[in-house]
Amino acid sequence: MASIDQDLYEYLIENTSNITSQWFAAKRDFNGSFYSNNPNPNIDQVLMEQHALTIRTVAYAFLEKETGFQEQLLLWTDTVPKSRIEHNTPIHDVIQALNKTRETIWLYVEYFANDRLDELSCTLILKWSRLFNTAFDQLIHSFSSRYYELANNRLNAQQSLINELSIPVIPILDGVGVLPVIGVIDTERARLLLECVPYKCVEIGIDKLFIDISAVSVMDTMVANEMFHLIDVLQLLGIKTSLSGIRPEVAQTSIQLGVDFGNISTFSSLKQALLRTGVYNRIPGK
Repeated sequence: MASIDQDLYEYLIENTSNITSQWFAAKRDFNGSFYSNNPNPNIDQVLMEQHALTIRTVAYAFLEKETGFQEQLLLWTDTVPKSRIEHNTPIHDVIQALNKTRETIWLYVEYFANDRLDELSCTLILKWSRLFNTAFDQLIHSFSSRYYELANNRLNAQQSLINELSIPVIPILDGVGVLPVIGVIDTERARLLLECVPYKCVEIGIDKLFIDISAVSVMDTMVANEMFHLIDVLQLLGIKTSLSGIRPEVAQTSIQLGVDFGNISTFSSLKQALLRTGVYNRIPGK
């Protein structure tokens, strides 16, 4: 029995190029541009190499050597999901391609079985079906898990970059910086301001910071309190802070909410703040 399992394994490995060629002929009908009509000539080479790896991984399952299959699966999982993430391939397109691979490999199992019917039993064929489908299910599960992990890492990195760009402390003179706050300030963004701005100011040596909120249209009590907390923290660090660009609707809402701007240096615009504090005249090429 072990001998014929080995023969099946070797048959699939020997027919790797034929299986891949048949899969390539079918991929023209796939959804998604990565598989069906990608203009990059290097993609086909990548697909050929990775398709061969897929065949080799699944073929190991017929040997019933758990270590060998798991080693191949780890290699496959480290290679294919990363490639699909790098090429922004939708996961449903990948699943479609894998299902076609499953169908094509099993077709060659059928070819092998038809040539050796006199040596096979129903029990053996059922065993092959179980091993094959279990291996492919593990393959798809491993792919999905790794793909999700990589996609989530990329999303978190992009979100960190967005957060970094949304809190720009811009040095305009030695020791002087501007923080333009643009868009909606929700609780999460207010928290990021409180966490990041003091560190940035200390890092680049800011001792006078102008916070401009002229592009902020809405500010509730919680956000206003976070802004005041930020200013308190900056002042404790010896950083003199001014607030400019409070829009009329924000000012009216703040008064209705009982927010007191009395202890904060406020200006109608950033330019006025820079002029009144004498910073404007020191800016080169103003």
